[in-house]
Amino acid sequence: MPMRFLTAGHVFPIYEAPLSNGILVVGEDDSILDLLDPESLDYEISDLEKYTGFLCPGFINSHCHLELSWAKGLIEGQGLNHFLKRLDTLRKEIREEEVMKAINRDGDAMLKSGIVAVGDISNGLTTLSYKEKSQIVFHTFAEVFGSDPARAGFAFGHGFQVSEAFRSLSRNNKISITPHATYSLSPELFRLIADASNGSRSLLSIHHQESDDENLYFRDGSGLIAERRKFFNPGIVPFEATGKRPIESIAGYFPNYQPIMLVHNTVSQEADILFAGNYFHRLYWCLCPNANLFIEDKLPDIELFRKHGSCITLGTDSLASNSSLSILEEIKTIQFHFPAVPLCEMLMWATQNGAEALGFNHLGTFEKGKRPGVILIENIDNNNLGLLPASWPRLIVMHGYESLY
Repeated sequence: MPMRFLTAGHVFPIYEAPLSNGILVVGEDDSILDLLDPESLDYEISDLEKYTGFLCPGFINSHCHLELSWAKGLIEGQGLNHFLKRLDTLRKEIREEEVMKAINRDGDAMLKSGIVAVGDISNGLTTLSYKEKSQIVFHTFAEVFGSDPARAGFAFGHGFQVSEAFRSLSRNNKISITPHATYSLSPELFRLIADASNGSRSLLSIHHQESDDENLYFRDGSGLIAERRKFFNPGIVPFEATGKRPIESIAGYFPNYQPIMLVHNTVSQEADILFAGNYFHRLYWCLCPNANLFIEDKLPDIELFRKHGSCITLGTDSLASNSSLSILEEIKTIQFHFPAVPLCEMLMWATQNGAEALGFNHLGTFEKGKRPGVILIENIDNNNLGLLPASWPRLIVMHGYESLY
């Protein structure tokens, strides 16, 4: 295919302000060659592809559980405690062929909606075959958890086996062994993960402050997390509360240069943002607003994160807690609840910041030489540079895959 010239009402290069009627020049290998301002051109382009809408780089879904796609519509949003218990029950009943069908269906749907890279949580190997063939670029997080210190070695061993299976793939073999949440690991298990990640300095993804129970748990050992700990581990020794905030309680297991992505942050406050930002040199705050509304009927204080210049990324969580794996739907939700946030800033969270967090440097912006893919967002509010409830995305230029490992 020859060189292409694409234009739309606005082009969002991400690294600089959107360009009205900009002309994106794409090479035969789908790489970005240039972004032209039509006002400065002294010649005509005969084969210009004109689109109605916005053009932006491919989306990055920083937090997903593709392996849980089978659970769509099966759980009611009645709080995190109910959600986790119900999910544990349903896991035991689902058939493998249903799991695989859902993974293939919803993974392909992500690509069609413009998602070109995913930070994906895996507790097992069900997404292995899909990632080997998918055109999406994945960073897999082999997630481990276990509150019983006597089983720390077993839990880490399982995570290590999962990570080695993904590492053996010919593509999409970027993998981290990562903690599930601040509250769901024993100190011994945290140390094993920290020791394993220290040499590689690979990104860790941790569920963080998804509900107020997490704060109660670390403050004085009370609340639903403490009850759930006993439910899943009968006879376990009582948890020794730290009297501190969750991230402050676990940060010491890791060096301050450890790359960390904190996910959800639904009830995070200024003290949490300041502590984490002062401690970790590479810190990302991943927001999954639709899942937060579904599970806890709450949203993070996004303006507080903006106030402190936090590096925000966006995720969808799983179809157990969301109606779709669409980053554009997450942006719509933020726009509705936080109308002061400019679209160009939210698109940066969904592209450049996510690509940086996951280490996919060839994605995320329309800079020359990158192959981020091109999304057309249609049915938009062009005058106010915003989205409408019926806005939709589609990938019109494929992104590039690079082996980075």
